[in-house]
Amino acid sequence: MKRICSFLLIFSFLLSACAGAATPTPTETPAATFTPEATATPKRVTYTPRPPTNTPRPTFTPPPTATSWPLSVSLKLQAKAEGQAFSPFVLGSNLPNWLSKEQFESEQFRKRVAASGLTLIRIPGGSFSDDYGWLSCELGENVPGALPCTHDWVRRPTDFINFFRGVEAYGRRIEPMFIVNVNATAQEAAAAVAFFNAKVGDPTVIGIDRNGVDWKTAGEWAALRAKNGNPEPLKIRFWDIGNEVYGGKFGKPGCTSSGWETTWTCLGDEYILGTAQRDGVTQMRAAMLAVDPTILVGAVGGGDAVSSSTWSRAVLESYQTNYDYFVVHAYPSYYLLGNPRAEEDTILAMPQQYWPTVFSGIQRAMQAYVPGANIPVVMNEYELVPPWGKVDTRNYMNKHIDALFLADSLGLMISLGVDMAAQWDVMNGASDKYGNEFGLMRADGTNYRQPKYYIFPLWARFGNTLLPLESSANPASELSAYAGRLEDGTLTLLVINKNRAETTATITIEGIRSITGGLVDTLAAPSLDSTAITFNGNPDPADDLADATSSPLSPVSGNVLEYTFAPISVTLLRISVQP
Repeated sequence: MKRICSFLLIFSFLLSACAGAATPTPTETPAATFTPEATATPKRVTYTPRPPTNTPRPTFTPPPTATSWPLSVSLKLQAKAEGQAFSPFVLGSNLPNWLSKEQFESEQFRKRVAASGLTLIRIPGGSFSDDYGWLSCELGENVPGALPCTHDWVRRPTDFINFFRGVEAYGRRIEPMFIVNVNATAQEAAAAVAFFNAKVGDPTVIGIDRNGVDWKTAGEWAALRAKNGNPEPLKIRFWDIGNEVYGGKFGKPGCTSSGWETTWTCLGDEYILGTAQRDGVTQMRAAMLAVDPTILVGAVGGGDAVSSSTWSRAVLESYQTNYDYFVVHAYPSYYLLGNPRAEEDTILAMPQQYWPTVFSGIQRAMQAYVPGANIPVVMNEYELVPPWGKVDTRNYMNKHIDALFLADSLGLMISLGVDMAAQWDVMNGASDKYGNEFGLMRADGTNYRQPKYYIFPLWARFGNTLLPLESSANPASELSAYAGRLEDGTLTLLVINKNRAETTATITIEGIRSITGGLVDTLAAPSLDSTAITFNGNPDPADDLADATSSPLSPVSGNVLEYTFAPISVTLLRISVQP
């Protein structure tokens, strides 16, 4: 808890020219002449996560078959416990730059994002971020001295600003997180900070980079932002340096033949400290902080097996306060057993083994290589995927089972102390010919909310304090539960019923006199295999979820409540009590 609380306190404290040099000019190409848009989600831009370099995945033992009959369990909640505060930024996702401009500007899409409960969105798009020259993409042409815009059909930085502003118009402020192209110079990275965060007229000198390019002042890039329609800064606080840099393409130092990322090194110490020819995280962070000292800069820590990764070790051993948080990506894969029932049971049980293994490895590595450093951990890509190299003909990520998987995964990551997290992704596009869609919503023109979308509004109503909870149920195969408290003292209980039949729980709340009422929100479906759900009884809620109203929870004399949870459901109880 101390690490999480101190990480959040950092935010509040931080908030309280050379003649003849080449110069990227912000007025070269007006926004109005930007390259025409591509059609929605062309195949060439489909993002497929790949396994990290030299980071074998932990083995997983398939669980016993889940219970399939009416079950009774006991839950005991400690109402007066201090609890474990956790960051609001665990409810994050990603928004890739390959979605069409029409998609970014869709009012329905923006409304549904605003209603989702998301608190953090990472941009501009996974591995595409290391092919993204922010200035060249903004101007619609490659600028001498700046990184190129490798794909002329991707979204501009201005498109992202307009998206966040559009969502904010519906009453939801979502925190952006930006991935800086790892191949940039320190000054180009600092100019990106200025574009998003500086005020017009800011005299802060960015200066000349190692290639002789003059990046002028912060005000120069703020003026470009204003010229393209956004006079006020967006104020991005969180900045990653690169995406999956450890997975660089073959031919660069330390990179293997299985690499996929466009990067200049696969050596963790070079990535952090830089070389005589390249700027690393250390140089980038210093230049970026000179423009905006309130930002936090993250380093790519590796995949899900940190303790056995040579990359992760080098990044940790090079820490020396050269970055502010440690980034991990995790894509747990299920087994294709040839038996849908057995596969479903494996997926339901997986979070309870997978996430403790991942976080145990992270902690072991930190204790071994940076003892006492207390570096915040950010899980800014995660999702359920099939085995690497296998085809998912079952489409599990499109189905109700993925909602249960993500609900349990969030609870475990919160319990294990993650500081921020971002699911992959808000909307993606089909990743194969079978229509597998990573997104919370489908990129097929319908903005259809997949079952997993509704997990985020449930967790958003949970609060930011986790309370102790005792359960008689097997959390892997029967029922997993998480208890919390809202700021007004309302108690919360989020229950994932993995049983294929109703489950009745006797809920005892220690430290109160009586239960005075409350509210119930439920995500349910006819089967784990279903792509259709009901949220609070509504199969197709309004964009703002206004017609999917919570059900009342009846008052109880005393501190014991009996509640029956629907089969294969996720339910949030918000319980009003008399102390």
